[in-house]
Amino acid sequence: MPTEQKAANRNRPRFRFMRMDWYVLTEVIGPFFGGLIFFEFLFLMFQALRLAEFFIVHGVAAATLGKMTLFLGLSFLPTALPIAFLIAVLTAFGRFSADSELVAMKANGFSLARLSVPLVLLSIAVSGFSVALNTEWVPWGETAFKRTLIKVGNTKVVSSIKEGTFTSGFFDLLIFADKIDTKTNRMKKVFIYDEREPKNPLAVVAAFGEVLPVKTSTELGAAALLKLHNGSIHSNDIQSNTYQKIGFGEYKLYLKIDEGSTDNTTKPRMFNYQQLQKMIQNTKAGTFENLEFRAEFWRRYATALSPVIFIFLGMGFGTVRTRAVRAGSALLALIILIIYWVVQAWATVQMQRGWFSPFFAMQIPNLIMLLGAVAGFRRATW
Repeated sequence: MPTEQKAANRNRPRFRFMRMDWYVLTEVIGPFFGGLIFFEFLFLMFQALRLAEFFIVHGVAAATLGKMTLFLGLSFLPTALPIAFLIAVLTAFGRFSADSELVAMKANGFSLARLSVPLVLLSIAVSGFSVALNTEWVPWGETAFKRTLIKVGNTKVVSSIKEGTFTSGFFDLLIFADKIDTKTNRMKKVFIYDEREPKNPLAVVAAFGEVLPVKTSTELGAAALLKLHNGSIHSNDIQSNTYQKIGFGEYKLYLKIDEGSTDNTTKPRMFNYQQLQKMIQNTKAGTFENLEFRAEFWRRYATALSPVIFIFLGMGFGTVRTRAVRAGSALLALIILIIYWVVQAWATVQMQRGWFSPFFAMQIPNLIMLLGAVAGFRRATW
């Protein structure tokens, strides 16, 4: 009889194994998707004014605006996934602790380490999805957003010029216009200072002008034709110390920024895995560009690894009893996110100074979070 009872006791946890795992997963998955939607919405809200400008100033169609919003949302996913996962674990185990369910789980032989097993499996799935996002989908989304942004900008090039103020950075020119009509791209009383040739700078004054967008051979390039009427060109040759003034009835100025030129339109985050590997191989080791590309490569994997660490961080700190479980979880998650970003920024600066290798620098935030996770997990009160 005692032997049969022991055998029954050994078989009982196997029956509870699947039920408990599914119970923990369902308690985590709900807050996880809720947190993911919340942070996606929060990050997009910071871009609301920018998107509204496209609709109001550029007259972008709703379909194009929706596509740009989707591209932005895709680029925010690698950041939103880990923090949403942390909030989910904090919320679930905070509720378990507040409702004394952890005590019941312990009484039935389930330790914190045992309860973490289904979450580890879930975190591996989230990390794998994050790797796919960081290496392929996010670079594609960033490139597509940049391409759409340039196409939108080329439809209303003059909108980047502010009426009655000097505007720098307009195709590397300093431009002033007293009056601007954004509907027709026409300007009145135009002044342009062109210093693209430092030894022979030009100043152009015109009664009125017009900016016409021009299609480029590359999708990430930008070009425009600036037509000026009834004005004069003032040049000062520094080498010969001569001044020249030329009047004109019409003056056409072709402006162009090529893809990948000095304006740095292509950022490291816009390269997929194969392109980033190629850029690392094609740049000299130890240079700033090489360090930047290598740091971007390892940053993608370090960020994807963080959900695994956040399990034990969330379980350790989530078991602290609090009346406002959800509010406390969100606040703690935001604090951890800020610390993670600050440490990552600091590590990046130290890497650029040569103190750390790109691999180690990108792992420093995870190492600090791991220390906090171990401390919190060991100090769990039950």
